Amino acid sequence: MKIFQIVAGLLLALFASSAAYAGGDLTDYSYTPPPPAARACGGGFSGFYAGGILGFGGLSSKTDVGPLGLKDNDKGFTIGGVSGYNWQCDGRLVGIETDISYFNADTSMGVSCPGCETSIRFGSEINWYGTLRARVGLVGDENFLVFATGGLAYGGVDHSIRSNGFNGINFSQSDSDTSVGWTVGGGVEYLLSDNWAFRADALYIDLGSQDHTYSADGGCEGTCTLRASYDDSFWVARVGLSYLFGATPASPAPEYGPLK
Repeated sequence: MKIFQIVAGLLLALFASSAAYAGGDLTDYSYTPPPPAARACGGGFSGFYAGGILGFGGLSSKTDVGPLGLKDNDKGFTIGGVSGYNWQCDGRLVGIETDISYFNADTSMGVSCPGCETSIRFGSEINWYGTLRARVGLVGDENFLVFATGGLAYGGVDHSIRSNGFNGINFSQSDSDTSVGWTVGGGVEYLLSDNWAFRADALYIDLGSQDHTYSADGGCEGTCTLRASYDDSFWVARVGLSYLFGATPASPAPEYGPLK
């Protein structure tokens, strides 16, 4: 009889516990798992921008004339404009940028006759240049960007030759061309406000080789023909200001679900 009473009491206790749980009387310590992390896209550097740049650079020119390899260097001032578009997401940035600038560097190299006035000289002059580049970078503290860049380069180049009695010939000629090459570099940007950014960058630009053939009468017992190959490359270091038209704040970080 006692065993029956004990079993009946246990059954009643279990039934009461089940009813209390079903009615929500017991505390539920389960929680909702956090949602998948969302990509925090947008930010201070995102969108379209445009600005001005200025700085200085150094031109290096080489002219091959037969067995002779002639070289010269010059430095000059550069100023221009820049524009582009950035996609910023999770502290990473990709973008495309173009710029066009004035440059005032020129070189002159040649051969002179010791003790006489005859000479022959070759010249290269960079009047302007432009680039179209991809950019990849990292954003820190939401207002500092460091980036690498590279792509297409082009520029207006004047090549010239002047012979003053060299081999009995007085001759001069100048050729203007738009040369195409490549560029690589890097830089930094810092947000001064929601829409203004200070920038500094450096680029190496190689405009490739150009060949010119010159012909002049006199000397050489007839018509003299000379072939010259020009190689022009230069670097520039620039600072500037950019105005960001479409900068947006980054998306908020996801929140964890509340305890129940």
